[in-house]
Amino acid sequence: MTVEEENIEQTTKTRRTKLIIIIGVVVLAVLVLVANVRRSHSTVRGIEVVLRLGDMPRLISDQDICDTIVAAMPGLLQSRVGQVNRHEVEQAAARVPYLTRISATTSTSGKVVVRATQRRPIMRLYYGHREYYLDNQQALFPSSTLGSVGVIVANGNFEGTPRADSLDAAVVSMWQVARFLDGSRRYDGLIDQLYCEQENNIIMVPKLGGHVVELGDATNLDRKFAALLAFYRKGMPRAGWDTYSRISLKYDGQVVCTKKQGQTSPKAAITP
Repeated sequence: MTVEEENIEQTTKTRRTKLIIIIGVVVLAVLVLVANVRRSHSTVRGIEVVLRLGDMPRLISDQDICDTIVAAMPGLLQSRVGQVNRHEVEQAAARVPYLTRISATTSTSGKVVVRATQRRPIMRLYYGHREYYLDNQQALFPSSTLGSVGVIVANGNFEGTPRADSLDAAVVSMWQVARFLDGSRRYDGLIDQLYCEQENNIIMVPKLGGHVVELGDATNLDRKFAALLAFYRKGMPRAGWDTYSRISLKYDGQVVCTKKQGQTSPKAAITP
């Protein structure tokens, strides 16, 4: 075989290979198109929930999420896949107060797939006779029987039912403190409970010591907590952790302490 014949044969093989590849791509595209058409005309085969939890316990079940979506869209499971309005599904899933960052798609198997992130509580609120959580976006949602999150506890003289779109000023103030503590490694774990004694006066129960801390309102939190931490490091070791019943941070530049009954000098003002 001459060199020219070899070149012709090689060119023919190359063209044949390219043709086979093109035909294969076209056949694959046709098969995908046919599958998509069949899928779009098939009935929805259910709802699949993909819930991102992070490091938190589950607070809502997949079944409860599905039930909420179906209650808002009664004909969803009888509709065709191609007719599913993903935006409506996302709006229906948003009725579940535990969810954020919601997206909806349809799978190749014909299911409606809902992906969402479970909200991360930063404060547990006792309001009236019920318990709620608030996250760092100030979203309010009920506590859960499925799991419990170890976060700061807040309460006060609250009656009735809180409104998620119009929270009490006292609740907002305590939430501001909880958010501040949640975002601070320096003070993380310092406070166990918050209590709104009266308007603009928050009482804190620290995890250490037999005393309460009078915070006042939720302004100047950096300065107030810096003063408290300085007092804990310098003043408490000298005075003793069992000396004071109340420590007040309400007064600018001072930590005012009330001694327990039986102690001398019932009040002391200390500049940290």
